[in-house]
Amino acid sequence: MTDLVVGIGSPIRGDDGVGLRVVERLRRRGLPAGVAAVDLGTGGLALLDVLAGHDRLVIVDAIISGAPPGTVMELSGAEVARCAHLGEGHEADLPTILELARRGLGSAMPAEVFVVAVEAAEVTRITEQLSP
Repeated sequence: MTDLVVGIGSPIRGDDGVGLRVVERLRRRGLPAGVAAVDLGTGGLALLDVLAGHDRLVIVDAIISGAPPGTVMELSGAEVARCAHLGEGHEADLPTILELARRGLGSAMPAEVFVVAVEAAEVTRITEQLSP
Protein backbone atom coordinates (compact mmCIF):
# COMPACT_ATOMS: atom_id res chain seq x y z
CA MET A 1 0.00 0.00 0.00
CA THR A 2 1.28 3.49 -0.84
CA ASP A 3 -0.01 6.66 0.72
CA LEU A 4 0.42 10.20 -0.57
CA VAL A 5 0.10 13.31 1.59
CA VAL A 6 -0.32 16.50 -0.45
CA GLY A 7 0.01 19.98 1.00
CA ILE A 8 -1.71 22.78 -0.90
CA GLY A 9 -1.40 26.51 -0.30
CA SER A 10 0.59 29.68 -0.67
CA PRO A 11 3.69 30.06 1.50
CA ILE A 12 3.27 33.86 1.59
CA ARG A 13 -0.45 34.21 2.40
CA GLY A 14 -0.44 33.51 6.11
CA ASP A 15 -2.56 30.53 7.14
CA ASP A 16 -3.05 29.52 3.50
CA GLY A 17 0.37 27.87 3.83
CA VAL A 18 -0.70 25.40 6.52
CA GLY A 19 -0.78 22.44 4.10
CA LEU A 20 2.78 23.17 3.04
CA ARG A 21 3.93 23.38 6.66
CA VAL A 22 2.35 20.01 7.44
CA VAL A 23 4.28 18.39 4.58
CA GLU A 24 7.49 20.12 5.67
CA ARG A 25 7.14 18.81 9.24
CA LEU A 26 6.25 15.30 8.12
CA ARG A 27 9.38 15.18 5.98
CA ARG A 28 11.53 16.48 8.85
CA ARG A 29 10.20 13.78 11.18
CA GLY A 30 10.71 11.09 8.57
CA LEU A 31 8.02 9.25 6.69
CA PRO A 32 7.37 5.54 7.09
CA ALA A 33 7.92 3.19 4.17
CA GLY A 34 5.13 3.47 1.63
CA VAL A 35 4.29 7.10 2.45
CA ALA A 36 5.25 10.07 0.28
CA ALA A 37 4.62 13.76 0.96
CA VAL A 38 4.39 16.41 -1.75
CA ASP A 39 4.22 20.19 -1.50
CA LEU A 40 2.12 21.35 -4.45
CA GLY A 41 2.13 25.03 -3.56
CA THR A 42 -0.77 26.75 -5.28
CA GLY A 43 -0.76 24.52 -8.37
CA GLY A 44 -4.02 22.68 -7.74
CA LEU A 45 -4.20 21.06 -11.17
CA ALA A 46 -0.69 19.68 -10.59
CA LEU A 47 -2.44 17.27 -8.20
CA LEU A 48 -3.55 15.31 -11.25
CA ASP A 49 0.10 14.56 -12.08
CA VAL A 50 0.97 12.97 -8.72
CA LEU A 51 -2.08 10.85 -7.85
CA ALA A 52 -1.67 7.79 -10.05
CA GLY A 53 -0.32 4.68 -8.40
CA HIS A 54 -1.18 5.55 -4.81
CA ASP A 55 -3.74 3.65 -2.76
CA ARG A 56 -4.60 6.45 -0.36
CA LEU A 57 -4.53 10.25 -0.71
CA VAL A 58 -4.54 12.79 2.11
CA ILE A 59 -4.88 16.44 1.06
CA VAL A 60 -4.08 19.13 3.63
CA ASP A 61 -5.26 22.70 2.97
CA ALA A 62 -6.55 25.79 4.71
CA ILE A 63 -10.27 26.41 4.81
CA ILE A 64 -12.61 29.26 5.65
CA SER A 65 -15.83 27.74 6.94
CA GLY A 66 -16.68 29.87 9.95
CA ALA A 67 -15.24 27.46 12.53
CA PRO A 68 -12.81 28.79 15.15
CA PRO A 69 -9.31 29.36 13.68
CA GLY A 70 -7.08 26.33 14.09
CA THR A 71 -9.96 23.85 13.99
CA VAL A 72 -8.86 20.70 12.16
CA MET A 73 -11.53 18.87 10.17
CA GLU A 74 -11.67 15.78 7.99
CA LEU A 75 -14.04 16.56 5.15
CA SER A 76 -16.14 14.27 3.00
CA GLY A 77 -16.84 14.99 -0.65
CA ALA A 78 -20.07 16.85 0.04
CA GLU A 79 -18.44 18.96 2.75
CA VAL A 80 -15.54 19.87 0.46
CA ALA A 81 -17.98 21.13 -2.16
CA ARG A 82 -19.76 23.43 0.33
CA CYS A 83 -16.73 25.06 1.94
CA ALA A 84 -15.12 28.29 0.86
CA HIS A 85 -11.41 28.65 0.20
CA LEU A 86 -10.33 25.05 -0.46
CA GLY A 87 -8.67 25.49 -3.81
CA GLU A 88 -9.42 29.20 -4.13
CA GLY A 89 -6.44 30.70 -5.93
CA HIS A 90 -5.13 27.24 -6.78
CA GLU A 91 -6.22 27.31 -10.46
CA ALA A 92 -9.35 25.20 -9.86
CA ASP A 93 -11.19 24.38 -6.68
CA LEU A 94 -10.53 21.10 -4.93
CA PRO A 95 -13.90 19.48 -5.71
CA THR A 96 -13.33 20.16 -9.43
CA ILE A 97 -9.80 18.78 -9.33
CA LEU A 98 -10.90 15.60 -7.55
CA GLU A 99 -13.72 15.06 -10.05
CA LEU A 100 -11.31 15.52 -12.96
CA ALA A 101 -8.98 13.01 -11.34
CA ARG A 102 -11.76 10.43 -10.89
CA ARG A 103 -12.79 10.78 -14.52
CA GLY A 104 -9.29 10.88 -15.98
CA LEU A 105 -7.44 8.36 -13.84
CA GLY A 106 -10.14 5.72 -13.50
CA SER A 107 -8.69 2.76 -11.60
CA ALA A 108 -5.36 4.60 -11.11
CA MET A 109 -7.15 7.06 -8.80
CA PRO A 110 -6.42 6.36 -5.12
CA ALA A 111 -9.22 4.26 -3.66
CA GLU A 112 -9.33 6.35 -0.48
CA VAL A 113 -9.28 10.16 -0.45
CA PHE A 114 -9.19 12.21 2.72
CA VAL A 115 -9.23 16.00 2.97
CA VAL A 116 -7.82 17.47 6.16
CA ALA A 117 -8.71 21.13 6.44
CA VAL A 118 -7.41 23.62 8.98
CA GLU A 119 -9.57 26.67 9.65
CA ALA A 120 -7.60 29.77 8.66
CA ALA A 121 -7.63 33.05 10.53
CA GLU A 122 -5.78 35.11 7.90
CA VAL A 123 -5.19 34.32 4.21
CA THR A 124 -5.03 37.77 2.59
CA ARG A 125 -2.08 39.45 4.32
CA ILE A 126 1.35 38.82 2.78
CA THR A 127 3.32 36.95 5.44
CA GLU A 128 5.11 33.65 5.82
CA GLN A 129 3.88 33.35 9.41
CA LEU A 130 0.96 31.18 10.45
CA SER A 131 -1.43 32.57 13.03
CA PRO A 132 -1.41 30.91 16.46
